[in-house]
Formats: sequence, C-alpha cells, structure tokens
Amino acid sequence: MPETTSRLNLTKPGTGNETWELDVERWADKLDESAAHYMVVPLAGEAINGEVFFNDFLFDVPVSLVGVSLFARQAPTGGAFSMDFLKNNIEQGKTVSINIGQTSGGGAVTGLTYDPLAATPEKMGLKVKGVGATLPGAEITVVIHFNVQPVP
Repeated sequence: MPETTSRLNLTKPGTGNETWELDVERWADKLDESAAHYMVVPLAGEAINGEVFFNDFLFDVPVSLVGVSLFARQAPTGGAFSMDFLKNNIEQGKTVSINIGQTSGGGAVTGLTYDPLAATPEKMGLKVKGVGATLPGAEITVVIHFNVQPVP
C-alpha cells in the first residue's frame, strides 16, 4: 500500500521519482498543515441537559473532525458534562466530556465528516448530553479540530 501524507492523503510515490522529490516533497508537509483548522463555539451560562446550543452550521467545504477540546469556567460536580455532535439534527454518538471537578476535557473524534456539497448538505450541531448533578458546569468553550478534505 502506498504511503500517504497524514491529513490530505497525498499519495507519496516510491523513491526515485524525481518530479516528486524536486517539486512536491518539500511542500507536502506544508500542504498537510494547511488542511488543519479549528473553530470555537461558546456555551454561555449553565449547561442544560438536552439543550442544542449550536445548530445548522454549514461548512464551506467538506471536512473531517479529528478532535474536541472543552474548557469550563465552572467545573461540573456530581456528574460529568458531556456533549455530542449532530448531523442534520441527528445525534452522532461522538460524545466528549469534562470529568467531575475538572475544568477541561475532550478527546479524539473519528469517522465524522460534514459535506456541504452532498445531495442533502450536512449541517453540524452540538447537544448537551449530560451535566453535573450538583453544579452542571458553566461558561463552556468548545474547540472543534477538523481537517479540510482534499479536493477529489
């Protein structure tokens, strides 16, 4: 199986390909870096279980989500804060959380893409799935890490 770059999946030819080595190889990693992006979504106030706090966001180009970082001004207590992604208002089962008493959390997200060019454009949303029983967690910032998909 041919080797590819990590984000854009540019196929690297075998050794001895002069065109690749002279014209592309030195730029391949930089091209990959240009694919990495992030966006910040705030959840103002206290988290409310079941609340859709961000919805119907349409990316300009197809993207693959790779991770999420969560930061809370007020940590959840009595239970963890957790959230899931929506695709066209359907939960995706890609839950990330902030553990009890912590002010940050998150994790990797795999297998979740959004394609605005699909027959039915895929829109992203975020939904609270769990909150602390004593303090729900408040003033939460969600940082979504994603890669722009290569042009076919």
